Amino acid sequence: MKHRRGWGITLLIVAFVLIAGGLLVRFVVYPSQLRFPADVDVTRNYEGELAVMMNAPAIETGDLANLFLRDVPVTIDRNVLTLEVGGDDGAIVQDAATMSGPAGPIMATEDVYAIDRTTMESIPNFSDDTRVIDAEGLVIGWPIATEQQDYAGWNGDTKETVTLTYVGEEERGGIDTYLFTAAGEPGVIVDPALLETLPAALPKALLGQLALGLGLTDDQIAQFEQLLQVLPDPVPITYTYAFDKSYWVEPTTGVLVDIDVFESRVAMIQSPDGSMVPLAEIQQLSYVTTAASVQDAVVDANDAISMMQLFGLFVPGAAVLLGLVLGGFGIWLLLRRGDEMPAEIVIPNKEALKV
Repeated sequence: MKHRRGWGITLLIVAFVLIAGGLLVRFVVYPSQLRFPADVDVTRNYEGELAVMMNAPAIETGDLANLFLRDVPVTIDRNVLTLEVGGDDGAIVQDAATMSGPAGPIMATEDVYAIDRTTMESIPNFSDDTRVIDAEGLVIGWPIATEQQDYAGWNGDTKETVTLTYVGEEERGGIDTYLFTAAGEPGVIVDPALLETLPAALPKALLGQLALGLGLTDDQIAQFEQLLQVLPDPVPITYTYAFDKSYWVEPTTGVLVDIDVFESRVAMIQSPDGSMVPLAEIQQLSYVTTAASVQDAVVDANDAISMMQLFGLFVPGAAVLLGLVLGGFGIWLLLRRGDEMPAEIVIPNKEALKV
């Protein structure tokens, strides 16, 4: 009986540990892991066309015949890397991309952000890395458990937020995704890193020669020459950026499955009355995710969903269920001891004991 009672108590203790552990994993450990990982090192590939791009070195040499690259097929390799984690659940993340054509690399960019690992939104820099960009909204990707709502994203060219509009659900790469779009009318480029690669001003003589190669009519050329006469020499140049983008996001994990991008950057001249006069489109780029990278993203999303189900449902669920079974059996053992009558005690016949 004592042996049975000991087993009952032991099973109740084990049951308590299993149930408490399962609840702890589900409601404490699991939610704490739903954030941007500390070891992200992911590369995605894109392909598209560079319809137009100004060749800045040609301006310095006066090689107007090669001032623009046109209709160049390009590939873009983008790598997102976690550099550091710290602060109040923050991460320092590097977003580096290299665009290449048939002849080799054309341009490279490298942006560093501080983000909240849960919301994925930009936060103030908490590190010693001076490259961190002061931004707002989403800068790298979407949060885990992306919702059917609009989000604020970051436009690095104009240094302002842009609305990432929720459109609806769509299948992409064989899985269900949320489609978001973003579009922007031409806005003045103020990004210092980008402006450093573009001439801030151009000599009048060069602009006059450039106008002859832009396909303008005689009347337009005459108006342009009149405008140049009232502008300083060299003429200050303003650049604008317009875009139209679509994003397909796996909502459970926030993994970006596919993207379709159109970008246009234009050189502008400001007339004396304050109006902006387009000079030339200096870059027009369009690209989409390669089929291989779409499938890589799908695999990453499915793997993450499996892990989330394992530790968010199956492991804690199994622990709680086993705890309930063992607890019930332990209670049964403890209650059963009272159901059994003690063995019959035989009292010796007193008469038989007499000598």
